Amino acid sequence: MHELAIASAIVERAQAVAQANGGGRVLKLGLRVGEISGVDPDALTFGIDALCRGTPLEGVALEMERPKRRQRCAACKTEFEPEGFLVACPACQHQTSECIAGTELDVTYIELEDP
Repeated sequence: MHELAIASAIVERAQAVAQANGGGRVLKLGLRVGEISGVDPDALTFGIDALCRGTPLEGVALEMERPKRRQRCAACKTEFEPEGFLVACPACQHQTSECIAGTELDVTYIELEDP
């Protein structure tokens, strides 16, 4: 379960940000976990909750954004959300496109209480 390692890194980052900003309690974590990032959002949430239990981060609120997979056609530059594994452009039927969204795994914000 690699989500536990990711959760650990997120919790450590939140703790470091809190310390660097006067030790205020972490109230909320904003995360962006793309649809095809390879990260299970439920497992990540479970891991964060488990790692925060018994620490100053216990009860931290999680807000998770789940960007959909988006592709950009190599020929006509149309952006689209593909169906399943299809990557052909719906506008021009070109078979080559690049993934431009859906693989994200980011901490978007850490909200702190005033110390």
